[in-house]
Amino acid sequence: MSSDRDLDINLLGNPEAAQTTLATGLPDSVKPVIDAQDVTLYAGDEYDPKQGVTATDDRDGDVTNLIQVTANDVDTSQAGTYHVTYSVKDTAGNVATKTITVTVIEVNFENYQVGNITSVNPIMPGATTIVGQTDYDLNSRIPEGTNIYAEAVFTNSRGFSQVVGKSEINYDTGTFEIKANAGVNLAEGNRVLIYLLAINGDNEKKGSTFITFVSADGPVSE
Repeated sequence: MSSDRDLDINLLGNPEAAQTTLATGLPDSVKPVIDAQDVTLYAGDEYDPKQGVTATDDRDGDVTNLIQVTANDVDTSQAGTYHVTYSVKDTAGNVATKTITVTVIEVNFENYQVGNITSVNPIMPGATTIVGQTDYDLNSRIPEGTNIYAEAVFTNSRGFSQVVGKSEINYDTGTFEIKANAGVNLAEGNRVLIYLLAINGDNEKKGSTFITFVSADGPVSE
């Protein structure tokens, strides 16, 4: 079957494919596109310049495996501003380059960003503990003298708010188990706000809030 016949079929049944067929007969002058974002690290962190970096081409498709790191002055042992340059070439010889900025900061409480609650187990009516997961693990870097706690507050249907409790996270696994304070009664429909607190001496920082609800029907969150 001739290429003209192929094109006729494409034109009749699949205009998009026909356009692709026509385009592939033209010279390829389009450069690939590199997707790489600026990065912020703490001093001492490990850094792989290719992690999360991808590249695509209008003809060749995914060309991530062809990415080359052509410049990299990153030194994670000390704070500073560094740069990484990437290059990728498609089969037609079109070359794309991109440079990102890598910022390395000291691990101190002043610039520390508190982690996040990533999940919370279903909270049933009458529960006396709240169990969940954070994005901390053994590799997390925490400023010296800093402790990380999970704290929960609930609000009932009348708008009354009360602290449920606070508990230090398990640094090995990133999990937490908040035991409800005496007098706390978690009832169906209560709105529960859970967040992480980083405390260093008299200084305190709060992370983003995870919102869930007390429900006998299982996990409910927003």
